[in-house]
Amino acid sequence: MDTIFVVDDEQELCTTIQKVFVAEGYRVLWTTHPEEFLSKLPGNTFSCLLLDLKLGGSNGIDYLEKILETDPHLPIIIITAYETVKTAVEAMKRGAFHYLPKPFDNEELKALVANAVKMRHLYWELKSCQLRKEDNATLEMMMGSSPAIQNLAKQISAVAQIDVNVLFTGESGTGKELVAKTLHHLSPRRKGPFVPIDCASIPETLIESELFGHEKGAFTGAHAARKGKVEQANGGILFLDEIANIPLNIQAKLLRFLETHTFERLGGGVGSVKRPINVSLRVIAATNRELSKLVKEGNFREDLFHRLNEFPINLPPLRERSHDIPYLSLRFLHEFESQIGKTVSGFDPKALDLLQSYPWPGNVRELKNALKRAMVIANGKIQKTDLPPEIRNPKITGVQTELTIPIRHGLSLFQASKESVSFVEKQLIQTALQKTEGHKGKAAKLLEIDEKTLYNKLKVYRLS
Repeated sequence: MDTIFVVDDEQELCTTIQKVFVAEGYRVLWTTHPEEFLSKLPGNTFSCLLLDLKLGGSNGIDYLEKILETDPHLPIIIITAYETVKTAVEAMKRGAFHYLPKPFDNEELKALVANAVKMRHLYWELKSCQLRKEDNATLEMMMGSSPAIQNLAKQISAVAQIDVNVLFTGESGTGKELVAKTLHHLSPRRKGPFVPIDCASIPETLIESELFGHEKGAFTGAHAARKGKVEQANGGILFLDEIANIPLNIQAKLLRFLETHTFERLGGGVGSVKRPINVSLRVIAATNRELSKLVKEGNFREDLFHRLNEFPINLPPLRERSHDIPYLSLRFLHEFESQIGKTVSGFDPKALDLLQSYPWPGNVRELKNALKRAMVIANGKIQKTDLPPEIRNPKITGVQTELTIPIRHGLSLFQASKESVSFVEKQLIQTALQKTEGHKGKAAKLLEIDEKTLYNKLKVYRLS
């Protein structure tokens, strides 16, 4: 049962809040003395704190700081009869979860507490994952617990025990290397090396040497023999990232290796004898492109495709598992704490809503970068205004893709076209105004027109 603690110098208000939230299924404790709460704080399992800003002769903000020193991740909702923007901003900057003036609406307080408790649960979930030993690492600990990730985890757990080649497909930034490392960790080859190679970042002239190594004198500058990634992965797993970028001539050599597990290093000096090298390893490949389409176009060998595609797994994009975004976001904030040298207490609910509604074309990688930028400028917690502008005001793309345009009977082609253009233009303007909450300057910027043009069109279409 979640426990809410109330600290307020009005005993009647404390008992009223207690009745409201006990009826909601919470356990509620209260005190009129903040020092009493401070004594109970160490080692607590409180889900949320309601703290009065004015406690007799004491200042609630001073207690706010003392509380957060002991438990920096306890969601604190400031309640006060002294409503000023200055004190609200000050409390939020110092780490308060939210701010609510007296007299407040019970439904509004319930919603705030529910959001605060949700954030506390996310923190506890993350803390639980951090305390577990690495040997018990799972995909859910790293990626979330949405149905899509649970299904992915089941597939990884099953295929990890069978020595077949696996092909990961999915958009860039969905975590293909992370999932490949998890597979390696769960497989019988976990004690062997995990050797990744990014096939997209290696020049075509060097890819063969990177994969299979070279003998001394194989080319200018080859002053000594060198093991390639294949040889380095002996006994473990070779991860071929962006496999679609391997040239056709190297594809043939890679296919031969996959069939025989035998290869030869590149070149050698005059009179040198090439010697076949045999290795035992498992291959995992990944791509963000459609290999079957490349096969039809003649840019990827069909036999190699089938050899790599023994067990295909598609990784879902982040927009299809928005349930994971709060957990991932909090996990990244804690990861950045040591890097940036600051702590934030979590997210304002509006910021979290925006993160969950954004389509994330760059997937988890884009989310991580956005949160790092937000954390640099945030005070207390991540607000909507701390998020990058492209997330706060995404461009209007793909709006109403199935829009039905009404065409009146009997119009000429010119007249019908003119009316259709006007109809679509009106819809786009309305959408822009909705996205910017009626701010005409921001709407004009989204539409890439000047404000004067927007005002003229608002008059034409009779839009307020």
